[in-house]
Amino acid sequence: MWKNSRHAVLILSLTGAVLVLVFFTTGLLRPESFGKHGHFRWNALQEIRAQGVALAGTKTCIGCHKDVWLLHEKDAHYNVPCVDCHGANARHVAYHRRDPGSDTISATGARMPREYTLEGCLFCHRQLKARPKDFPQVDPRAHYTFLHVNDPTTPCIACHNPHEPIFLLVEARKARLHPVVSRCTDCHETQPAGDVTEVADHPTIFQCRDCHGDIVRSFAQRPHAGKVECRTCHLFHLENERAGRMYKNGNAMFCLLCHEKKSFKDPDNPPKISWPAHIGRIPYVDAVDQRLCLECHRDHIHAMRSTTVGSPHPAEWRTGHRAFLMTRYSGRLADARCSDCHTAPFCADCHKTPMPHPQGFGEAHSDEVTKRGMPVCRTCHTRDYCGTCHDAPW
Repeated sequence: MWKNSRHAVLILSLTGAVLVLVFFTTGLLRPESFGKHGHFRWNALQEIRAQGVALAGTKTCIGCHKDVWLLHEKDAHYNVPCVDCHGANARHVAYHRRDPGSDTISATGARMPREYTLEGCLFCHRQLKARPKDFPQVDPRAHYTFLHVNDPTTPCIACHNPHEPIFLLVEARKARLHPVVSRCTDCHETQPAGDVTEVADHPTIFQCRDCHGDIVRSFAQRPHAGKVECRTCHLFHLENERAGRMYKNGNAMFCLLCHEKKSFKDPDNPPKISWPAHIGRIPYVDAVDQRLCLECHRDHIHAMRSTTVGSPHPAEWRTGHRAFLMTRYSGRLADARCSDCHTAPFCADCHKTPMPHPQGFGEAHSDEVTKRGMPVCRTCHTRDYCGTCHDAPW
């Protein structure tokens, strides 16, 4: 019997030896502070706390990059920290602020990555089924096809400024709260042929036309119809299950994302312009006005309240435009380009006579003088101007 149990004794002896070794080794290697306040090494907290800081907060960047920071805070990337794109920045900050100990940091060691890479953008914005539909995401090939970009190697930053990606007029975080707007493609792979109302027992969803029917109908009669949808321009950012931020954008730079003429874009589709040369022929328009496109081309978009747009002219233009036109056109107001934007009835509201004067007005203007009197002429014309045709100044 003993003879047949030797193999069991051997196994038990080896097992006992291993256990003794394990207990001995565990006791020898167990950190002194392990288990002091739980099943972890207590001293690890102090060691981690003593390590140098690798990241500096976004607002630290204001000291040197306030202009960039202001753009970043206003636009859609406001909640993306600088380090997400530029990497750890504490050494960069210490080196340029000349903080104590920064003399050990080299210029190379203080350099932050800033080179563009496509994957850097697509890390967040690549179209993935796992991402929420309302998170901005693109399939590069489909995106370039939509924009008629003819060079597939075109970098994102050729159109988008990472610090101001969609050129908002108001701060993203202050954009108006709006009920959740749903699109069919939020759930369906492709746009269904029918309408949600045609589907029995379909869940109720909120669409633009439910509240803005007049605007949606007017949009259907304008050039953008069939090419873009409401949310192509009015971007919606979901904040919770019931509401999000609707970006009611009208910045000229946002329009130029599609309409600025660039070498990598199809020159004709959609219509392209050279910027800012496009407005160079209208010198009396304030070129820095961010709403310039909207103020001149709003009738090509959809019906809008006139109060939502202002004048593209500089301040005090109503009282100062006469002097400007007289100086620029040497008193020959018929050469002025008011008609670039305004119709004759618009000018006549103030001038009480067709502006600019129609062909043949020189022969027929005596009727206007007889009817309205000379003060109307003197609104624009000097006595000397009239005297170039008349024998005596008027």
